[in-house]
Amino acid sequence: MKRKPYGGITNISKYLMEQYGERGVLVKRGRSVVMDHKSMEEISGRRTRNCSVVAVTRVVDYYRKKLKIPGIPEDIREIYRDVEEIAESYGYNDKIGTIPFFISGIARESFERYGIKTKCKGVYVWTFEDQVVKEISEGRPVIMNIARGYYKDHTVVVVGYSIWRVGDKLYPILRIIDGWRSGYRYIDYEAFAKDISQSIFGSFNTIVVK
Repeated sequence: MKRKPYGGITNISKYLMEQYGERGVLVKRGRSVVMDHKSMEEISGRRTRNCSVVAVTRVVDYYRKKLKIPGIPEDIREIYRDVEEIAESYGYNDKIGTIPFFISGIARESFERYGIKTKCKGVYVWTFEDQVVKEISEGRPVIMNIARGYYKDHTVVVVGYSIWRVGDKLYPILRIIDGWRSGYRYIDYEAFAKDISQSIFGSFNTIVVK
């Protein structure tokens, strides 16, 4: 059986059946973080290598709404322009995009621009429990940068998770906004984290507003 890509999943039940040969049973549905899920092109006005800039923009906009923070533009496209300007000071441009190590710095400075203190951390050795379950349970979206496989050199925002059982094995599924299209997609965390040919290389960026 040809293995399917770990990402871009739209129908979890169908994916699990095709990937693992059995029906999946939903064991747990974690909290979902509701945020702007327009495409990168809709938010930035162009189609280019700006996934990390858009991801940070989404998170700033999320906290603006959640915490009712004054001083942050209500139009997400305006927030994008501010974040892009900060990203450029970190070497971002349309040709190379953003160097993943700088995502947390860009996020911290973007919040600082609006007078908000945050603790932004890039995590390079990660676990599902610590970087997904813990953060999402606290209502904090996570920025995830992926180096290989389906989402090669791409940054997405993790906004939820669920856990499914297939046979006697549990499969965590990430709910994400990938920005290639509007709306939500899913990542098979097991396939992503364990299949070295597909993925394994990446980082999670956690953001805590103080």
